[in-house]
Amino acid sequence: MTRFLLRRVAEAVGALFGIMILIFALLHLYHGSPAAAILGKQVTPQRIAHLNAQMGLNRPVPIQFLLWMKAALWNGALVGVLTRLLPPTVELLGLGVLVAVLLAVVAATVQVHHSRSLLDRAIGVILNTLSAIPGFWLGSLLVFVFAVTYPILPASGVPVMHHGLGTWFRHEIMPVTTLSLSVVGPWARHLRASLDEAGTADYVRTARAKGVAEFNLVRHHTFKNSLLPLITIIGMSLPTMLNTVIALEIIFAIRGLGVALIVSLNGLFFALATTVSLALALVTVLGSLCADVAYGLVDPRIQYR
Repeated sequence: MTRFLLRRVAEAVGALFGIMILIFALLHLYHGSPAAAILGKQVTPQRIAHLNAQMGLNRPVPIQFLLWMKAALWNGALVGVLTRLLPPTVELLGLGVLVAVLLAVVAATVQVHHSRSLLDRAIGVILNTLSAIPGFWLGSLLVFVFAVTYPILPASGVPVMHHGLGTWFRHEIMPVTTLSLSVVGPWARHLRASLDEAGTADYVRTARAKGVAEFNLVRHHTFKNSLLPLITIIGMSLPTMLNTVIALEIIFAIRGLGVALIVSLNGLFFALATTVSLALALVTVLGSLCADVAYGLVDPRIQYR
């Protein structure tokens, strides 16, 4: 297990370096002038040239990349972004994953327990409908209903925990609900398929023949063996969830990585945009690494070589 983790960490570092090069190159394909965007109405050719020299934007792109790497990794730019902007994003992402997993487990378990019943079909219709609704549209709809039409919940901003647990919880309800409902459909369907497949195994048929109740059969015999496909789809869903998180941070005015990315791109702040993109890539890579580790925790029979 230790050798596997070391290998995965090395692969993650290599992937992050490749992502850094790709992001930096893509941002510099845009021919806008960051200096002109910063100067605004005071822009003149002389001031643009002076600011470009100060920022190093008049140097070759490879040199700019090395300067940005030095600023991000050695001068603390990445650490500053992670310290200030990462907690709200990870908080929303983590709570969304947790709620989505709970909803998927409940939905799949109920469907298996009431297979081919009216309840099973109703849950399937609801899950398919949620899968077809974009997260940003669902978030906007919740704001319109619960913050504008019926002002029950706050529409924007997530305060820190020390402002009060109740206040924090009320601000988290809509963004976390939106994120979890945007992914619960495919997660529940995959878990339901895994539970159905596990239900045909010999040991399950033996337990059923001994008179084990169907609910206990699912909970004690088939559920744990069905978690591996769920862990796989959770790891694969992280990039899509991060895209949804960026949209939700804008909709609900949460000051996280998503808002910082949009602001930096609109202002042509290439260095900040690249650093924020690297932080988002870091979250994705670490999420994938956690999914790999979870395989061994769920099923110790898996051997990493």
